[in-house]
Amino acid sequence: MAFLLYKKEVRDGKMFYINEHRNYQLAGYQLIYKLWVKKGKPSNVGWTITASELLYELNIEYSDKSHSLVIDFFPYSKEAIGLIEIEKIHLFTNVYDSVSWTPIMFELKDVHYDEEFEEELTPESKRRMIEEIEVLPVRNSNVEFLYLKGDSGSWNWGRNGSTNAAFIGGEARKYFKNFF
Repeated sequence: MAFLLYKKEVRDGKMFYINEHRNYQLAGYQLIYKLWVKKGKPSNVGWTITASELLYELNIEYSDKSHSLVIDFFPYSKEAIGLIEIEKIHLFTNVYDSVSWTPIMFELKDVHYDEEFEEELTPESKRRMIEEIEVLPVRNSNVEFLYLKGDSGSWNWGRNGSTNAAFIGGEARKYFKNFF
């Protein structure tokens, strides 16, 4: 996944996201860890981070009104573009002698999805296509589950090379909601 910062702009009553060509980092000792510390290091309890809090931590002039934290979930695909926006992150930090791990539930909104191309995508053609995106007023909601390893894992994502996440939306989300 690639983590991309977009600026929001309204033109003629339509919302556009403009690529700022700047990445952000959630894991490691970056945004999530910094907000965990600012929130008093909640331990063995659930806690939430909003997109606005993440953006403010990134730059005090940013908010969810001016910018968007977008995840490209097909960064190297030659067949599809998939962009989704972070709205909230719900976390549960497990602490025993030290932080062991933090399961995370992302609340996400669709930004742009396309897999109908006449030619194979190149890095350059994809870059042009995601430079500026008109965002539709009605977008699907999704959730994704990931985890961060604890202190010994430097607050980084689970094992590289493993698929440890699933997007859950629509009817599947309604079904799984029964278990929460």
